[in-house]
Amino acid sequence: MPNWSAIETSFLHLTQPQQLGELAACLARLKSWVQNSAKGEIVPVLLEESLLYLSLIQQNSEVNYVELNQLIEVLQDWKLNWVNTWSESTQSANMADCASTWSVRVLDMSGLLTNQSISA
Repeated sequence: MPNWSAIETSFLHLTQPQQLGELAACLARLKSWVQNSAKGEIVPVLLEESLLYLSLIQQNSEVNYVELNQLIEVLQDWKLNWVNTWSESTQSANMADCASTWSVRVLDMSGLLTNQSISA
């Protein structure tokens, strides 16, 4: 099991754009592991990690992202239904696509890939 305390401590040392970038990366890893049906036990850990990141972002942010609230609901639903989703290829493919879409959206929110961020 991951050391959640160490993960939280490390995450809190990041700037908010970096935190959003880390969340986007976690969602990209989630997509990859959902597609790897042989390693389904890793997906619940990535879901938990993503939910932890979202919780920390919301606690330490002056901005209330409506989209992040939607993402929390999606991740919680996936967490509750993972056992059924894992065994159903159509559902797991949809989950992978959705995780990929969310990863891109969160990365866009971070601003890490804007021209200003790149030149800084």
